[in-house]
Amino acid sequence: MRQIGTFPKDRDPGVLVDHLLSLGIATRVVEKPETWDVWVISEDHVPRAREELEAFQQDPEDPRYADSRPVAQAIRRESERRDREFRKNFRSSTQAWGGSGRVPLTTALMAVCIALFIVINWDGLNARLVDRLTFTSFLKGPHGERPATGLDDILKGQVWRLITPIFLHFGILHIVFDMWALKVLGTLIESRRGTLTLAVLVFLSAIASDVGQYLYNLNFANPYRPFGGMSGVIYALFGYVWMKGRHEPEQGMVLHPSSIRTILLWLFLCMTGLLGPIANAAHVVGLVVGVLFGLARF
Repeated sequence: MRQIGTFPKDRDPGVLVDHLLSLGIATRVVEKPETWDVWVISEDHVPRAREELEAFQQDPEDPRYADSRPVAQAIRRESERRDREFRKNFRSSTQAWGGSGRVPLTTALMAVCIALFIVINWDGLNARLVDRLTFTSFLKGPHGERPATGLDDILKGQVWRLITPIFLHFGILHIVFDMWALKVLGTLIESRRGTLTLAVLVFLSAIASDVGQYLYNLNFANPYRPFGGMSGVIYALFGYVWMKGRHEPEQGMVLHPSSIRTILLWLFLCMTGLLGPIANAAHVVGLVVGVLFGLARF
């Protein structure tokens, strides 16, 4: 915001304010003992606003200033309407965090994750089932050979491995956190943008985050470790909602700044290694995918 000039107290500042607003220039007028100080909100509008102020000072009775008032009033009414709609959508999105309405995909994803977690951990770790769902096999074959750590399984037709790691969880805290975040973010997106939008986000972010984590493990983890969890997808959903709240708040998906800071701080803490082996590459890739989709106005 920058001050562009002053004019005498005997003139109505509202006339100039209305005229500038009709031109798309938002201003603020500050009363001083002898003058009105005129401030322009956006730096980009400063040159044009100075020209208009100079013209107004030279001929304040020009009819165009009176003609600007109805236009300015219409702009204010529209701004007030948008503000009311924003507050309404903010309340609606806040309520959606509690989980309301029909969200079949969110519910189905949670059900599959929980069911698999129970089956896999029913009587110790079911390594064979886990091996069938991880990105690549990690158990020895029936004759003792160990499959190559690569894309052999997927290239042979086991394409489900591109997706299924997101359904695997290896601890109670792991699945509780992931399911809570999935319920919150999945419900918000599915209730506001529809099941198809959520399905596309989940499908693409699952593949991208799984491939990203596979490549990271292949090149940096020694030995190669299987990975799983919904967190890569969750970071994609977070990135999507984050961008929607910043650039399309009228969609009704707004995250509180403290929530954004907490999630990003958690991402950083996980990357430090202090919390143990975590699929950080999946988190980062998922976040990038979600941010890009959010910016693309998908």
